[in-house]
Amino acid sequence: MLKRTKTGLIVHGLLMIAIAVFCFATPQGTMLTFAWILGLLFILGGIITFFLGRSRAVEGIDTMHLISAILMVAVGIIIIVKPSIIAVLVGLVILVEGIDFIVRAVRYHQAGVRHWALILIVGILVTLLGLWAVLSTWVGQTLLSIIVGVGCLGVAANCFAALSGIKRVEAFFQPLRDQIEQRQQ
Repeated sequence: MLKRTKTGLIVHGLLMIAIAVFCFATPQGTMLTFAWILGLLFILGGIITFFLGRSRAVEGIDTMHLISAILMVAVGIIIIVKPSIIAVLVGLVILVEGIDFIVRAVRYHQAGVRHWALILIVGILVTLLGLWAVLSTWVGQTLLSIIVGVGCLGVAANCFAALSGIKRVEAFFQPLRDQIEQRQQ
């Protein structure tokens, strides 16, 4: 059992590193893959919503379920056909976060917080990055790909950290195993 866990952690960690390398090396490929997966999930969600709404309604499908199902399928198709829309949405989120930093820096300045200027500078930089990502789909795709890649590296690091901790867990439970084996004899 423990050997399978170790093997699983190693395989999972290596797979996450491979995905991270793919994300860093090919932002366009990452976006296309992500768009297809997300688009298909939206389409599937729309189909499920349609059938769930139809099965619950007494006389046909509920209007809100029908609208929701149609919107989900339409969004799925749009994402598959135009994957750069995802990058634009991520860019918008980054843009809003940057504006939030700027507003927060101004409030901190009014409250007398010492390092408000640093937050203001970061806010301006993040706002510019978000604006650039919205206006240039390549930047948005690259940025999203880097975010996914960094996330995959984090998961890989977690796998290898868990792998290094397994020996401690084994050592901790070994006396308990020995006692169980003695009782069974």
